[in-house]
Amino acid sequence: MKRIALCALAVLGLVSLFAGIWWLNGRSGGGRYGTSFFVSAGIFVFVFAAISLRWMHETSAALLGAVSVWLFHYVAGTFFPTFQILDFEESMRFVDWNVIFLILGMMIFMAMFSETGIFNWLAFRAFRLARGNAWLLGMALILLTGIVSAFLNDVTAILLLVPLSIEIAETVGIHPLAYVIPEVLASNIGGAATIIGDPPSTIVGSHLGLSFVDYMVNMVFISAICLVVLLVLTTGLYWRAFSTARQRTSPALVAQLEADARITDNRLLKKTALVGLATIVLFFVGDQFGMPPSVIALVGAAVLITWVRPDMHRMLREVDWTTLVFFIGIFVIVGALEATGVIGWIADAIAHLAGDNLTTATVLMVWIPGAASGIVANIPFTVAALPIADFLTASINGAGNLVLYWALVLGADLGGNATYLGSAPNIVAIGLLAQAGYRVSFGRFMRDGVPVTIVTLALATLWLLLHY
Repeated sequence: MKRIALCALAVLGLVSLFAGIWWLNGRSGGGRYGTSFFVSAGIFVFVFAAISLRWMHETSAALLGAVSVWLFHYVAGTFFPTFQILDFEESMRFVDWNVIFLILGMMIFMAMFSETGIFNWLAFRAFRLARGNAWLLGMALILLTGIVSAFLNDVTAILLLVPLSIEIAETVGIHPLAYVIPEVLASNIGGAATIIGDPPSTIVGSHLGLSFVDYMVNMVFISAICLVVLLVLTTGLYWRAFSTARQRTSPALVAQLEADARITDNRLLKKTALVGLATIVLFFVGDQFGMPPSVIALVGAAVLITWVRPDMHRMLREVDWTTLVFFIGIFVIVGALEATGVIGWIADAIAHLAGDNLTTATVLMVWIPGAASGIVANIPFTVAALPIADFLTASINGAGNLVLYWALVLGADLGGNATYLGSAPNIVAIGLLAQAGYRVSFGRFMRDGVPVTIVTLALATLWLLLHY
């Protein structure tokens, strides 16, 4: 019944969208929006609904959407030219290959780095330092997740830390949600700090051609503030659970935890750490050579592969190719929206609300992506909103300081915390909890996610208005 209601709501929204566009088309004399406008908008809304309501896997939905664009262009467009949207060659120009190769390089790097067991080892060291104190462990795990998500990848951080966090929670006698949900929220907050931390950060940073340092200088301070605020909010939300947790741990569980947290390959760890450190340094200084982040990531991955000489077939199986295909499909779909004028129409609507007021535009670019990212996946929304930020930056006086792009990053990253549909780390964490026997409802996640989202979005808005 719940799925039927959601499907009905999605259909109603699609009909309402088309009705609104059709009405605007009539008001503008009937000739402003052509058939391709409606087709590309319909494909995009369907893909959004399929991803958000989980009708199908997000990669399947994105691939189907991209193929639909080409089918309408080549097949229907042959008989009816008004159906022509975007040909293959032109659509490839809309794909941000810097994003694709940056993610690919980091995935290759992490496929080997994760085999060393370093993250389990770090988490267990935190357990030892906290001496089993549930609150201290929670704060340490949140900080560790935020930092790892900033410098590596938020999904990778969740995959590596959540299983061990569940073990730690069971050891100290606290429900795993008290650790895992705040870790998920920390991954999205920490991911906003650097250009490689979170997909929306990567997308916007690549679009602007920013270096690692240029991006980090603008985002690390507000991300750190939001991470500290998350620590305070987590303490308030889970104080009763922290205070009633068992103070004495089970020796058997501690022994198992320690066994799972051993460094499995010291030689690989040394090589990976050395190349990883050199890669991070190159991220900081690469702009002096004009090297984009994607090239730096691939250089680090190539050097590590050459030095370690892993089993390439096994290593490449660890690369999340579904995510890369998902990105390519989304870029093609959004390219169709831009080519047919849908992005321009949305930008006109936001620009009409903002007028020539940069303050209003900044607030809208934080809260509209923030609200939307809590309902739908923040990756496709970020890709779709970039041309809107381009339009507003070019048309509003004083927007040349890129404040609207920073607003988009913060809105998408922080807004993704509201529900477990908002970002990839959320969905991954919910799946890991389910595998461990802990089911998390939509409402239960929102109990923590919504307050944190509202507070951090408010802080981000205030910081942008004061800083820029």
